[in-house]
Amino acid sequence: MKKSILIIGAGSGLSSGVAEKFGREGFKVSLISRSADNLERMKKDLETKGIAVNYSKADAGNAIELRLAIKALETEAGGFDVVLYNAAVVKAFDILEEDPATLTKEFAVNVASALASLQATYEGLKQRKGAFLLTGGGLAVRPAAAYGSLSIGKAGLRSLAFQLHDRLKNDDIYAGLLTVAGFINPESETHSPELLADLFWKMYVERSQVELHQ
Repeated sequence: MKKSILIIGAGSGLSSGVAEKFGREGFKVSLISRSADNLERMKKDLETKGIAVNYSKADAGNAIELRLAIKALETEAGGFDVVLYNAAVVKAFDILEEDPATLTKEFAVNVASALASLQATYEGLKQRKGAFLLTGGGLAVRPAAAYGSLSIGKAGLRSLAFQLHDRLKNDDIYAGLLTVAGFINPESETHSPELLADLFWKMYVERSQVELHQ
């Protein structure tokens, strides 16, 4: 049976790199994004490289919408071997200016929906001895008031990753976090999508470290 990967928060950059890497390794690719244009662009690009792609439009901040999209794609793909949660609200905004209601809403995207995604795919990942991967950030360990909401979100996501890594071991599900401490750029020697995708692949294959820093 052909393996498959679901990428939540798909877009140009890191998730495109991961989709291409896993696709080259023989995986079917399923994508979720709130942007239909992004999804169609990624599908066309990946299909020109011989990679099978399905997608569904959904906002990671909407729990019901997200779950429905996951279940629809899971049915189409026949199950997932890998799930990558790559969704986040990225913005520069002073923490003292932050509205608590907005902070809560963004926390849902940055952290809570990652947990919801795991819960929605848990049974399938358990059956396939799969992997749940998360995109972390350097702000988790070096928070910045200028990126207050995202700093809190990445710290929460890092905590979730460590919890899931321990909690899911007995279910033969690997959970791992790639902490990206730098700007992702195709020309970067340290933070290109291709290099980061290779690290996600390494984590998936080795299934050992809860966190890799790059």
